[in-house]
Amino acid sequence: MNLAQVLHQRWAADGPLNSLLPAERVFTGTSVTPAMPLAVISRARARPAVQFADGAGLDTVAVRIELYDPSYDASQAVLAALKRAFDRTSFDLAGSDKVLYMRRTADHARQEPDGTWRTAVEFDCTVLTARAVV
Repeated sequence: MNLAQVLHQRWAADGPLNSLLPAERVFTGTSVTPAMPLAVISRARARPAVQFADGAGLDTVAVRIELYDPSYDASQAVLAALKRAFDRTSFDLAGSDKVLYMRRTADHARQEPDGTWRTAVEFDCTVLTARAVV
């Protein structure tokens, strides 16, 4: 599973967050459903930080979660739950890869011309990648 899929899985397992916005309304990549509220998890960028001789490494992966909701208050409640659920956490990925540390780097909200609130939160993840199998 990739990072976005694991975040989606962790969203579904977090009771308070899932009650505010069910995981069925959370998409990885681009959403194809127009109904709101919804969230989209995407990978913004990745930078190698350290490479070890055995092929393992540390990468910094930026993840963005965007919320689309007609209600400002509802989007802010989901934002607060996201910060509580994901900021300063660590967890396993596929194989022996791990997110050693996930930290919030920014968040913002703006109202779109159609009245929808677009709220985004960004996280940097320090990811330990396992060595390559030769």
